[in-house]
Amino acid sequence: MDIRNARRWAEPGAKRYVGALMVVFAAFLFRSLLHPVLDHSMPGIFFACAVIIVEFVWGLGPALMAMVISIPIFDFFFVPPFRDIAMVDRRDVMIVTGFLTVTPLAVVLIERLRRAQYRAELIAEVAQTRYEMLLRAENERMVLSDSVQLGNALMTYLTKHLDTIFYLANPTTHYEFIDEHFRRATGVTPEIVKRDGLRALLHPEDAQRLAGLFNPEAPRPQHGAHNLRMLSRDGGYEMFACELQYFQAHLGTYVILRLHSGPAVRPVTPLHTLTPAANAREVIETPVVSGGV
Repeated sequence: MDIRNARRWAEPGAKRYVGALMVVFAAFLFRSLLHPVLDHSMPGIFFACAVIIVEFVWGLGPALMAMVISIPIFDFFFVPPFRDIAMVDRRDVMIVTGFLTVTPLAVVLIERLRRAQYRAELIAEVAQTRYEMLLRAENERMVLSDSVQLGNALMTYLTKHLDTIFYLANPTTHYEFIDEHFRRATGVTPEIVKRDGLRALLHPEDAQRLAGLFNPEAPRPQHGAHNLRMLSRDGGYEMFACELQYFQAHLGTYVILRLHSGPAVRPVTPLHTLTPAANAREVIETPVVSGGV
């Protein structure tokens, strides 16, 4: 992978050069404090360390500036004869030559290492970004795939049982559909249905048993057959054999209630007329568990 910004690992700005000057000045102070002990020994060692520190922290430019500034400072103050620039002898040449041999080598090696380190960090960031993009794309693909599967399942179910479905809801999105013909058959006004939803049509005990359809904190009723008592126009309750189905989606769970018996919901009629006379005995003899299967 071609990384063009590997050489720009150090922060830009003039503060790098100010920091390099401060490090060189600190090296001068340390060497001055130790001058009574060291005398003329190791005049450039502290300055070489200062150049290496500057290179490691602020990069090549400040390190070169620190190296150039350090040579006249340690040669003037710490190489005999001290504080004398009129005389340059063999000692000065050897010390400066040794400093210019070791220090640039260390600077070059550290610069290459820092560039390699920064290049590895850039590659890691690029790889992390691409990995996150792949994850997002995979999640979007999975969401779309699940949406397609859910749509196909819902369309198949709705197409197959369209005439018997009287309730469709998704509590997460606050969507609720109650068949208008079914609502009219119960005699409940639209205002009450809009306010209370399916609970307005159910017997209080059945509404309590199906509380999980309306309250996410309540246990969800099992899918399958349920016997539900619903209001009728005469003010009483009539037993209906219904089937409860769930369709899990990313935006919540779709709940579908349909009449388990009978060819149509529109218009809604009592249960004994929903089933043809030939199948009436079969429906009556079919056992249905009161609390749901």
